[in-house]
Amino acid sequence: MSDIKILVVGAGISGLSFLHACLAKGIQPRLIERASGWSNEGAGICLPGNAMLAFEKLGLGDKILSCSHQVNTITYAKSCGTVLSSASLEQSPLDKAPFVSLQRAELLDILREGMDSHVSFNCEIDSIQGGDKGVKVSFHDGSIENFDLVVAADGLHSRTREMAFSDSGLIDLGTTNWRFISQAKKHLSEPVYYIGSDSAFMTYPMANQKVYCYAQVIDPNKSLLNTNAKTSLAHIFKDYADEVVQCIEGIDEEEVVSGVLSSVSNTYYPQHNIALIGDALHGCPPSLQQGVGMGVEDAIVLAQSLSSKSQEEALQEFTLLRQKRVDWVVDESNKIIRLAATGRSLIGRLIRNLVIRLSGPSNVKGWKYLMSQKS
Repeated sequence: MSDIKILVVGAGISGLSFLHACLAKGIQPRLIERASGWSNEGAGICLPGNAMLAFEKLGLGDKILSCSHQVNTITYAKSCGTVLSSASLEQSPLDKAPFVSLQRAELLDILREGMDSHVSFNCEIDSIQGGDKGVKVSFHDGSIENFDLVVAADGLHSRTREMAFSDSGLIDLGTTNWRFISQAKKHLSEPVYYIGSDSAFMTYPMANQKVYCYAQVIDPNKSLLNTNAKTSLAHIFKDYADEVVQCIEGIDEEEVVSGVLSSVSNTYYPQHNIALIGDALHGCPPSLQQGVGMGVEDAIVLAQSLSSKSQEEALQEFTLLRQKRVDWVVDESNKIIRLAATGRSLIGRLIRNLVIRLSGPSNVKGWKYLMSQKS
């Protein structure tokens, strides 16, 4: 269906991935972005094996690998650094593809290469009306246009989802988080997930002695959200392992990205010729680091279905192929956050740590499931 008229909303990772997948199938969608130009907001990105398998299908695997740091082991530790459990990423089915980390800006540069002419910036939707025969879109500049299909790739806080599905919303998980890149004072080759009572800190090595850091703390009143990041982090994690303290000391305040953990309240599959992909569909906490991987998988499956079937059949196939996998990731990611929160009590912390010792890192278990299933 190369003549299908598609509007893609959002020129982030999922939107650009869908553009790549469509162009490879001879489909020419229109991609719009509300921002005035490309932006490089964000810090680092972790790409589990299923994400790399998806990028390989787009022909981008080698480019990503060339600027990434590959990891082979995942370790969970107490806040003081005492190891709770480790797992190898070189065992089946995890050995199907490398697990890597890189700066978000580098991944975006790869996706954006050659795509400038396909993107319309400063373009925003005011209203959207889907129906059996297509979608009527009203733009911010007053123009109105009809499309066969609208694909929303505008992130967790998707305005398109809000307009198309009136009962959509987000679940506030009561957790403040920070993401930033620091310079390691000593060589780090493998990621470590440090877990405390009501907080956690991840160190994920990247190329050139840089470390992608992710920190979170239970903060239901959001009292820490708009505070000085370096000061807050230094206080919260002062009793953590030396590696954590040193990463915080190397913070550039202006480059810290802060936010609150949220999850979609529902996953909405194509209705009235409006489809959601990426975080617009399945935004949830990064417990399994699946924001990118699942978004790229969405893009590939939808483009493939549209290229080989009628639009109605393609949207039905997308739901059939993605629903079980997507819903599992959202549920499992939220479950891991709830497990982490049990550490607020001594008994809960002992039980949580025992579970990790006996069953291994929770994200590795999740990755094994995802790598053993068809995407």
